[in-house]
Amino acid sequence: MKTLRWAVRALLRSPLRAALLVGVLSVSIGLALIMITVDGAFDERLEEIQSQVGTTVTVQPAGSFGGGFIFRGGFGGGAGGADGEGGPGGVGGGPDAPDAVDDAATDDEAVQATLTDDAVEAIASIEHVTSYSRTITEQYTGDDLIGGTIEPPANSPFAGRGPAGGFQVPVIVTGTDSPTALSSLGVENVEITSGRTFESDEGEASVAVIGASLAEANGLAVGDTFAVNEVDVEVVGIFVTGTQFGDNAMFLPLDTARALFDREGEVDAITVQVDTAENVSSTAEEIRVTLGEDVADVTTQEAAFDAISAPLSDAADSSQIGMIAALIASAAIILFSVAIVARQRVKEIGILKALGASNWNVVGQMTLETAFVAVIAAVIGALATFPLAQTVANGLVSDPTIQVGGGGFGRPGADVTAGAGGGPAGNLLGEIDVAVSPEVFGYALVIALGLALVATVIPAWYVGRVKPAEVLRYE
Repeated sequence: MKTLRWAVRALLRSPLRAALLVGVLSVSIGLALIMITVDGAFDERLEEIQSQVGTTVTVQPAGSFGGGFIFRGGFGGGAGGADGEGGPGGVGGGPDAPDAVDDAATDDEAVQATLTDDAVEAIASIEHVTSYSRTITEQYTGDDLIGGTIEPPANSPFAGRGPAGGFQVPVIVTGTDSPTALSSLGVENVEITSGRTFESDEGEASVAVIGASLAEANGLAVGDTFAVNEVDVEVVGIFVTGTQFGDNAMFLPLDTARALFDREGEVDAITVQVDTAENVSSTAEEIRVTLGEDVADVTTQEAAFDAISAPLSDAADSSQIGMIAALIASAAIILFSVAIVARQRVKEIGILKALGASNWNVVGQMTLETAFVAVIAAVIGALATFPLAQTVANGLVSDPTIQVGGGGFGRPGADVTAGAGGGPAGNLLGEIDVAVSPEVFGYALVIALGLALVATVIPAWYVGRVKPAEVLRYE
């Protein structure tokens, strides 16, 4: 207790020195705590992205592109040969094409490459596959709806050359059995603005979720109906995507779309979820072998994950470097300060030892002084962490809203159950949410006690060298 009183009195005798030391240490410890918190947020976000993006495998008919459309007669990425016949990359490219894919159409005809439910059954039996979703894509050709219009950008070569009022956009219809993850050609970052998406038990219901531009062009609202191939379909939800083509699309339950467009048993794209990111490559390869490379194009989201995670990984590395640098700076500051103080207090140390204080009494007093300063600085640094951590995180990530891909072309889209874009490979990094928990005070206490322990090296060395007789000789 006596040592504690001495330590408090020593600090009160030099309040300016103590305040300066607290201020400098607060900055260093606060920076270390901020970096610890930010690094944890980055790691959590990387794990979240990898769990969403890194476990997805997309299966489409060989040679298809976009929503599954493929063109004969040499256009369509290997679908057609020079003589107009189906090439090796296209659907039905040879007489031995597997049953998992539909047959080819006639020459020079725009067709839609498809898989069948045979492929889905084969994929479902593969180890590590946890779930899958299916989609088909068609273009609306009825008379009940008109597509919205778009104006080419002013710097576009088509600017001023289109019809008055702009170009009319074709209406893309997507049938899906995954109503909470709407994805299709030109659709990404889906946000339900009115109504709802259809339910999983509405697989054969005549319901639709339509884009805002399509709804506006046709004066449709939730509860209204329109005809698709002479069947009345009810609007149950309206969405926005932020793109002109995406807002001109519609979604139907898969079985409903199959029945309306005479596509029974057909699939344009299969999105497969794998149990862990480590099994994605092997599972994708097994799907290729099972279906055949001439039947299906199998792609993973590894490239998307690398693109998404690269800035976040760089930011995480920067936060770790900043954390280490801040801790080293804190240790250097406290060691340097204690060394100066110990040197200035040689006379005091000599007097204390002459009065009977042991070396450990003196070392204990100076250690307590250091601990008081470090704890106060750590508390201030911890309090500064709460308002500053999010700002630092945003500054470390060069652009937290970069769009890498997702949604269209058969890739998984946004999770619309929460009413915002953000599904697998959807809106990439998104916002890095740094949640500062009360645990930061625990980190602060550990850092403060660690610094106090490190600082005991200096006074212990000085106290052991001080001889009371030599100190008091000139008094």
